[in-house]
Amino acid sequence: MSVNPVLGASIGAPRKDPLEIARHLSSNFRQTAHDRDKVGGAAKPERDQLRQSGLLSLIIPEAYGGWGATFPVAFDVVKEIATSDGSLGHIFGYHLLLQLGVELLGNAEQAARFYREAAQRRWFVGNASSENNSHVRDWKTTASATAGGGYLLNGVKHFCSGSVDADQLFVFGVIDGDPALAGAIVTAMIPSDREGVQINGDWDAIGMRQTDSGGVVFRNVEVLSSEVLGQPNAIVDGFFDGSLASLWTPAVQLMFSFMYLGVAEGALAEAVEYTRTRSRPWSPAGVQRAIEDPYILARYGEFAVQLQGANAAAREAANALQQIWDQGAPVTPRTRGELMVNVSGVKALATRAALEITSGIFEVMGARSSYASHGFDRFWRKVRTHTLHDPVSYKIRDVGDYTLNGVHPTPGFTS
Repeated sequence: MSVNPVLGASIGAPRKDPLEIARHLSSNFRQTAHDRDKVGGAAKPERDQLRQSGLLSLIIPEAYGGWGATFPVAFDVVKEIATSDGSLGHIFGYHLLLQLGVELLGNAEQAARFYREAAQRRWFVGNASSENNSHVRDWKTTASATAGGGYLLNGVKHFCSGSVDADQLFVFGVIDGDPALAGAIVTAMIPSDREGVQINGDWDAIGMRQTDSGGVVFRNVEVLSSEVLGQPNAIVDGFFDGSLASLWTPAVQLMFSFMYLGVAEGALAEAVEYTRTRSRPWSPAGVQRAIEDPYILARYGEFAVQLQGANAAAREAANALQQIWDQGAPVTPRTRGELMVNVSGVKALATRAALEITSGIFEVMGARSSYASHGFDRFWRKVRTHTLHDPVSYKIRDVGDYTLNGVHPTPGFTS
């Protein structure tokens, strides 16, 4: 069995129980989640709690000062944080996987240096990749080559999750000024305080209101050669070349699924507490307490069964991802394709379960649960907003095409 040169096939036991730390954080985050959701903006105190907890280095190898956690453990931590606040679960999970970009696309020296600094300085990593143009791949942010092997970035990015209060930004630009490489994608990890970087903090969606997913403007931003990750189009080549980079998309999509399930579990827990303590029985039920109403019991049963199935599928996919990761490169098209089909199924299950539960809880809590003062709608708004990240219909189509025709999903940024 080959061993990944940076993460390795076997890391060893973590220094502490990261899930216990995540539960403690979630308990704190839950106290302010409703009020913070109303305000929006950056959750600076909560992000600092994540920094202080040490969990930002959860998947960094122990050799570089991290925890060396596996994907199943890391995703469980994401889910636990999302039970209290899906926004924080999202930016934390994205942070973890953006860190991997340095290893997957860069070289061993870059990965070692980045991991050491990230662990020691408790860096938070944000994203600045997509753009608000006519097509999701119609990128206009340019990367113009400089004499030293670096680039100058110019343009505007959108949906830059985690950008506010980030220490590092994972960025894309398309090569400009070289006809032979025109349109090729340059990937880099740069400091967020680099001259010319303007983080707008203008995110204003109905849900996920503290993911810091607004715009970022680049004006002649210098990218050093040491910050460039791989050759031009390394991110695209990685989807097809059999390297571990081909696993990045399945990992991201699976992380999103765990986050959805965390939000659903958080919503269900609050609904249970409300039904037990505040809901009134419906007169025709002929019972004294709402918790004895057969229709309420049946509805809670439906919620629990949905979570049971989606969680089981998610755990299976996470274990499969870890097994393939531990085996190392090359990752065959069949191995990668079957994993992506599995993950796509999990994404569909998690999306459906989360949307159904976060909207359905009002039926088992009763009319008064709709009062704005409770803030129960925040769970649905979070799931509804984030599940538009990429249409789950295409995930279902991919599963169907594989089931009927044996065709694997075409590797890309979402499949």
